[in-house]
Amino acid sequence: MSQLGEALARARTSARYSQDDVGAALGINRAMVSYWESGTRTPNDRQLSALARLYGTEPLVLLEGRDTQSAADDLAGMLLRAEDEIDPGVVPGVRDFVQFLDRFAELATTLGEPIRGLTQSPFVFRPRFSQKDDIRRKAEEVRAHLGLGIGPIPDLDPICETFGITVYRAPLGSDLSRAPSGAFLKHPDVGFSILVNLDMTPGRRRFTVAHELAHALFHSDETNQVLSHGRGPRENFADAFAGEFLMPSEGIRRFAEEVGLPPRIADPVDIVHMQRYFKVSWPMALVRLRQLNAIAADRYAELRKSVRPVSLARALGYSIHPEEIAQDAERWRVQRFPMSFRRMLRQAVVTEVMSPPTAASFAGLALPDIVQILGRPLGGEEQESPHLEAEFNEFEVTGVV
Repeated sequence: MSQLGEALARARTSARYSQDDVGAALGINRAMVSYWESGTRTPNDRQLSALARLYGTEPLVLLEGRDTQSAADDLAGMLLRAEDEIDPGVVPGVRDFVQFLDRFAELATTLGEPIRGLTQSPFVFRPRFSQKDDIRRKAEEVRAHLGLGIGPIPDLDPICETFGITVYRAPLGSDLSRAPSGAFLKHPDVGFSILVNLDMTPGRRRFTVAHELAHALFHSDETNQVLSHGRGPRENFADAFAGEFLMPSEGIRRFAEEVGLPPRIADPVDIVHMQRYFKVSWPMALVRLRQLNAIAADRYAELRKSVRPVSLARALGYSIHPEEIAQDAERWRVQRFPMSFRRMLRQAVVTEVMSPPTAASFAGLALPDIVQILGRPLGGEEQESPHLEAEFNEFEVTGVV
């Protein structure tokens, strides 16, 4: 076996890929991967670069036969190495993300409950098919797969959980010229995982979940990690997918037609109704409508500066989420964890696999946070809503039950 072949075999084993996995990722036969590792054949420059990217290392490291074990194990380092021009303050959030995934895997092992994480996308993607119409078609395919039609998506986290994609949130910095909006990582034990920058506005965070979903579903055959920062073909694709996924072109046109709006929308009241229907932020609604040429450029500039969308929405009778007024980092102490992890942590406490203090320490939470996850106080009685019994009676007296 050649020096390069040995390095390739070690790097693949360290990254926990089979030869079949590598062949599928590079679009080649598994036998070719075996030839490279045995030294029978040698990958060309393009193939070597693809292998290095897949294993989270550099072509020179493989050519020199150096050990890639430490680089492959340091998943946070792999993510950070993907982008050179980021703020050093990003590092703690990225490492927190990877450490959480490791804890999630450990918790699942402790409970004997497997994580049904997605490890291979159910969708076909070819880089040559990345035009506007192709991206729209991809968004339609994902929506059809989930049975979403062309209407609004109430919450993206359950969508990701349906796929087996873990979503975690951590602060990465509010200046997106120096900080990533999020990241995608294929964790060896958890599978496809998404990181969302908690320092962004609520509307931008929602957009980022859809953006990273695009990386997971359509770029995971090319790479195990993406740090979403800067521009490039992948980022452009993911941005276009997120817009189309959250506010489908056909859905916008059907909504406008059914409620009697003109093809060109100018009234902010109409835009607020559409924004609330699709459950997106005011900026995203404006940007999306401008992308589709449903708002003229001069009207877009005027609406961006002159409208107070929260006040207008309240006047129209819509409920206002507290984070539309002011962001509250405390509410994300628990909610930054995916639902599946919270369920497992609750199970660990309820079944006495972990004590509440141990669970709090394990997850990096305070004891009151564990109480919140349990959904009940650790001692004493908690006052429940007086309307519950009345509602049961209303169902029963009318014959619903």
